[in-house]
Amino acid sequence: MGPQGEISGAALAGVILNAWVLGLICVLSYQYYVNFPRDARGTKLLVAWMWILQTFNAIIVSKMVYYYLVSSFGVWENLALATWEWCLYVGLSSIAAFSVQAYYACRVFALSKSYTLCGIILLFAFCQLGFGLATMSEAFIIGVFEKFIPVAWLVVTWLSFSAACDLIIAATQVVYLHRHRTGITGTNRIINILILYILSTGLLTTIMAILVLTTFATLGFNFVHVFLNIPLGATYTVSFLANLDARRTVRPAGAEVPNRGTVPERLDIELRRVKHDQTGTSDFLGGSTKFTESNVSDVKFKNDGQTPFV
Repeated sequence: MGPQGEISGAALAGVILNAWVLGLICVLSYQYYVNFPRDARGTKLLVAWMWILQTFNAIIVSKMVYYYLVSSFGVWENLALATWEWCLYVGLSSIAAFSVQAYYACRVFALSKSYTLCGIILLFAFCQLGFGLATMSEAFIIGVFEKFIPVAWLVVTWLSFSAACDLIIAATQVVYLHRHRTGITGTNRIINILILYILSTGLLTTIMAILVLTTFATLGFNFVHVFLNIPLGATYTVSFLANLDARRTVRPAGAEVPNRGTVPERLDIELRRVKHDQTGTSDFLGGSTKFTESNVSDVKFKNDGQTPFV
């Protein structure tokens, strides 16, 4: 099998994997709307947007594979051409990643209240989006795989910014949640669950982006790179939906929900200025407050619908 046949085979395998991931996205999206009907409209629209985006992407890559393996069967010259579907799915992947990364930037801001940290994450997200769309544009212009070598740096830069952004997001959320651990068993259990979900979903996209980056940087267009790159955008969507669905796991640990679907979207652990003793107060964020079992009221589960849940 030549390199063109290898890439086509990788594309077929990637489309099959992407179809499976799309099925998972459909299930998670359905569960989200059933279990959290009272979430903010913006989050509901984002879930719908991600589902539409990945459904459209699945149609595009399926049409792409049909062209290479059916319409152009036996015509080896056509396998060297980058169709518009091939070029477009690159842009769709970067758009999906940006949508999720921007959402996580809001969550990080809710945790840290740091405009600088949120700005850095958004900067990396915009950079990966820009270089991803630039890669798509160059692919449209060049149109032949063999001529992509001079612009390969665009792909490397795009995936580097994407992986770095994912790593910053995951690390920041874990650090800030760990700092908010208290002496209260129930609260620590909730925080541990949230950290576990952040690590399992956030690192998934990071590892995927790093694998796609390293395989392309070392081997170029190869089987592993193409196979993993096709479902990359869908991986971001699964990460996003899994984090939203994580509230069903947190619910029994920290909040009693009388009716189905009333769990607040923002299961936000609000650590405020608390009373340390009868003589004064101390600021938890300043690091001087020590929580005890009697400080149960110090940790509040906010249901104001104004800030992203952590």
